[in-house]
Amino acid sequence: MKKINITLFFSLIAICLFSQIPYGYYDNAEGKSGQELKQALFNIINSNVTTLSYNQLWNAYPLTDKKPNGKVWDIYSDIPGGIPPYEYTFIIDQCGNYNSEGDCYNREHTVPASWFNDASPMYTDLFHVLPTDGYVNNRRSNYPYGNVGSASWTSLNGSKVGSSITTGYSGIVFEPIDSFKGDIARIYFYMSTRYMNKINNWNGESFENGDLAPWAKNLFLQWHQLDPVSTKEKQRNDSVFVIQHNRNPFIDHPEWVASIWGPSAHILDYNFVANIYTTDDFIHIYFPNVNDDVQIKLYTIQGQLIYNDIAYNPTDINIPISFNRGLYVIIINNKTNFFIQKLIIQ
Repeated sequence: MKKINITLFFSLIAICLFSQIPYGYYDNAEGKSGQELKQALFNIINSNVTTLSYNQLWNAYPLTDKKPNGKVWDIYSDIPGGIPPYEYTFIIDQCGNYNSEGDCYNREHTVPASWFNDASPMYTDLFHVLPTDGYVNNRRSNYPYGNVGSASWTSLNGSKVGSSITTGYSGIVFEPIDSFKGDIARIYFYMSTRYMNKINNWNGESFENGDLAPWAKNLFLQWHQLDPVSTKEKQRNDSVFVIQHNRNPFIDHPEWVASIWGPSAHILDYNFVANIYTTDDFIHIYFPNVNDDVQIKLYTIQGQLIYNDIAYNPTDINIPISFNRGLYVIIINNKTNFFIQKLIIQ
């Protein structure tokens, strides 16, 4: 019989007992905005932090990245609401060697480690080092995240490598699926806050002058709004806090993103609008000036995705109301524009 790792055991107990923001954790940030808020958050999330070893990340992942079915939550292979092409079992499926997707999972630095020369504590910061498929991680390489125009390679869950169509950057980028774009954005907001005193020494394209590069900031502001905070992120935030002893403030307080970086992720094309109304049985959407394919997502106010579909050159869309009445958020977007609105289904 295998012995239970005592640290792992007590961490599991702590996560079960502790699943909310500690009382007073953000007191020094309350009432602030802009750079004053960012400085306050920098002080908070750098206070009493535990730096992990690289090997300790393997033992952390079963606490931070476990899917409801007990498998590894890999954002490069998961398909929320669908059937993933493969799944991994913790520990026994660690890389290892790989030749293709589905062989094993390893540790993905969402901010590439080469950008900060493998320096500590960034190298093992659990908030941005995620368990992902080794082959997809390798295909991502050290490319920045962005919106792909022409894909040179596509993973089995739809993540892409290819030429950027992100305004302000024309190189090669990696684009995760829409369901995890907000996760990535909030990781980058965290990294640019926790390491605001180190970024000037980094060499990655997504950072500039001690902060996010303007093109990356605008991209992540859009992704932050297109993919709201999910239950997955909240639970991971709680779990990382138990292990690393700091939090991602932009998961706890998504509104602080706009307070620091500005609400500049507005609709770029003001003809990109949707007229929305509800009846007893349907959500009705009318597009007066849209001549492009759009993605339509409906979230509960808690961030759960309950509807996700692509409409091709839409004029009228009717979404059946087959869910409970309440408050929802609908997001409609194409590659460069989006429309967001709260809905009350009565």
